[in-house]
Amino acid sequence: MNIPDFYPTPPSLISKMLNGINFQQISTVLEPSAGKGDIALAVFKKIKDAHYRSDTADFDIDCVEINENLQSVLKGKGARVIHDDFLTLNTGKRYDLIAMNPPFSDGDKHLLKALEMQRNGGKIVCLLNAETLKNPYTNTRKDLVQQLEERNADIKYIGNAFSSAERKTDVETAIIKIDIPRKAQNSQIIDDLKKSVEKEYHEKDFEQMVEGDFILGIVRRYEFEVSAGLSLIHEYDALKPLMSRKFKSDSAYDAPILELTVPYRDEPADYIENLYIKKVRQKYWNELFQSDKFSNICTEKLRQQYIENIGKLKDYDFSLYNIRQMQIDVSKQLVQSLDDTILSLFDSFTYQAHWDNSEMCKNIHYYSGWKTNKAYIVNKRVIIRLAAFSSYDGRNECGTYSVVNKLSDIEKVFNYLSGSLDDNSELREILSAAQKSEQSAKIKTKYFLATFYKKGTCHLEFTDAELLKKFNLFGSQHKGWLPPSYGKAEYKDMSKEEKSVVDEFEGKDEYAKTMANKEFYFANASKVLMLGAGA
Repeated sequence: MNIPDFYPTPPSLISKMLNGINFQQISTVLEPSAGKGDIALAVFKKIKDAHYRSDTADFDIDCVEINENLQSVLKGKGARVIHDDFLTLNTGKRYDLIAMNPPFSDGDKHLLKALEMQRNGGKIVCLLNAETLKNPYTNTRKDLVQQLEERNADIKYIGNAFSSAERKTDVETAIIKIDIPRKAQNSQIIDDLKKSVEKEYHEKDFEQMVEGDFILGIVRRYEFEVSAGLSLIHEYDALKPLMSRKFKSDSAYDAPILELTVPYRDEPADYIENLYIKKVRQKYWNELFQSDKFSNICTEKLRQQYIENIGKLKDYDFSLYNIRQMQIDVSKQLVQSLDDTILSLFDSFTYQAHWDNSEMCKNIHYYSGWKTNKAYIVNKRVIIRLAAFSSYDGRNECGTYSVVNKLSDIEKVFNYLSGSLDDNSELREILSAAQKSEQSAKIKTKYFLATFYKKGTCHLEFTDAELLKKFNLFGSQHKGWLPPSYGKAEYKDMSKEEKSVVDEFEGKDEYAKTMANKEFYFANASKVLMLGAGA
């Protein structure tokens, strides 16, 4: 066909154009100025091979061609011709790839059009007259060269590419490849909400507040997300009549072309606004319970208890008031939960630890308890059962979940006793580093040195004598092994029997030190367990 500016793309050039494209990521394709559809056909085969598909009916490839004769050729091959003049194509459809060999005479305009269509993200591969780039004497060419530079386009010049083509020409060509990252879409709703927020907080102050105060920050984010979603729902409701499936709708309840729904509806009859708010509440309550602010102070059992009941919290707004009520409830339960955990740990270090293993008798020091024949306190060095080496190949596995979780429980107990809510992430990092370096002896953590043995035990050496004493006091008092007057009465005011137990437990001088530091040894730690609400 003797059609001006029609130069069918040689197969060798098409191969070079499509080389390097991952067609597993390509679903929608456009070939402007498609001619006979040689590029579209090659793309079709590439997509088919990449997806290992025999059923190709739903492959989404569009063609644009201005010449009516070539349109007939394309349609005869089964191609989808969606428009004639590419420069007047007006569509909101998004394409993963635009592959093109535009007319040499105005290729600059065609490539600029492709760049405009892909401004929000997508790939372009274009065969262009090299003169268009090498001699940018028009404003259109200058604009194109500038945009290609800004987009970091890959340009390769090829001479005599059409010397043996179906229709020959000596024009030097350029293969241009551009990969434009997907652009995040701006939201007018969010922009408007930000402006309203800035009336109450300057943007910088708002960001600092979110970073500096976890609870207040996450509540503000919740409020923002709910407001944005409700604005979208209301905007959708206003647009629904425009998106009706019919021009003349017989019912106000006819489903529109575009639907806005909340997935996994628990209450199908509820308003969409209420369903949306419940889902967002559930998301934020879950985030709170998964956060370090919560998990650092909670025993694993208590945390799981709250997560299992999170479905009920969707009926409660994620507000400072409700978080505060949750904090009070958590604090009450934590005191009992952590008391139980400390006593369980105390038992594991004393009675349970040595019951059937003579080596673990090193854990304890005997003394005559209050009104009992025998009682224990925990020594500076204890031995616990904890397998930190693989039973398969004997490799050090002290950084695995089971080991970290066990020692983390011990660290949480001592955090609680010290009045601290420190993060346990440092312990995980220490044990992970020890595993990588194959270190198994004297691993230094916050409260103890840990040494692991292949026989399945771990030796702990406590490094804070005052906290160890507080641990022993807690366990001994709750077991009833110390007199009821312990920590309340001065030594001189105790009975002879009470003095006898104190003498054996620590001695008169040490008891005087205990009484001098009562606020530390007998402090009510429940205050430490409150997640600061920032209100």
